[in-house]
Amino acid sequence: MKISSLNFKNNLRGNAVLSLIHGKEMILKNEVKDFLTKEFADQGFDETIIFEANESDGLLSAIQNNLGGDLFGSQLIIKVVHSEGRFPKGLSEILEKIDLDNMSNIKIIIDSISESISSNTKWIKDNKELVQIIECTKLKPLDEKKWLRDKLNFLDKTSADKVAKHLFELNSSNLVAHRNDIETLKILHSAEIDSVSLENSINSSIHAPYELEDCLLNFNEKRSIKILRQIKQNDPNSLALVIWVLDKLISTSLMAKKSASPKKYLENAKMWNSKISLYLSFMRKMESSLSSLSKDIFEIEKTFKGIKRLDAWKEVERLIIKICAS
Repeated sequence: MKISSLNFKNNLRGNAVLSLIHGKEMILKNEVKDFLTKEFADQGFDETIIFEANESDGLLSAIQNNLGGDLFGSQLIIKVVHSEGRFPKGLSEILEKIDLDNMSNIKIIIDSISESISSNTKWIKDNKELVQIIECTKLKPLDEKKWLRDKLNFLDKTSADKVAKHLFELNSSNLVAHRNDIETLKILHSAEIDSVSLENSINSSIHAPYELEDCLLNFNEKRSIKILRQIKQNDPNSLALVIWVLDKLISTSLMAKKSASPKKYLENAKMWNSKISLYLSFMRKMESSLSSLSKDIFEIEKTFKGIKRLDAWKEVERLIIKICAS
């Protein structure tokens, strides 16, 4: 059974043993994977094993060793990651061998980069009642607009329609940019900004904090301070957004630094190549300071929430100076 990523929540099969999520739109794929993982956890599937698609022997052993569960009723999620090339022949052979009817205690989630999957594939045809295929390929313009409106459900309908139109024109086909802007708007909205101020923020200052990020990546203290003060003057409600952008800069750098390949981590986040080089340079220069900066952001967030009696704008300015002086 093939399911669109747009309405997958309403069409998932409760009895499906194997869920094949395919395509290259990582934002859509992550939404589906996160939802399925939570659904299965709620059903008692409390253990997870992850395999690369070419680890055929390990995958088959894990399935065979866990069929029927153990004395304690263990229920297992097996995740298989296919991240490059054609759908592996070895994986298809395993899927043809296993008996999905006899796997009540196992759920399999396959994350495949393949853009198309044929429903006539033998293992799919043989198990059509127990397999669901969720397509996460590039959205058509109308579907992208619908996806945007659905993600903006924290706004009233009129505002959501306006914002969706604005974001579509600005970031067409870039779901990562859409997601970042929507997260930004959620922060502004959660700060209990009225609808008029929110719309003004969207139109006038939503992108200024991202310009601040670029200046910080280039260690341009003078320009960074100027942008911060302009944001404060034009839209004082944007402090939450500024803090979020700074936190994103530092946390992304920390996560990339801790990964096996920082460049690949940033590429998987769908970051532009020009910005990847800036992030890599920033990480090299700030390597010994990132953990300290992360603590600084945490303290600023406490100040913003009123837990600490300090001027949050001044604390942000101090942090900017600290970064640029490194």
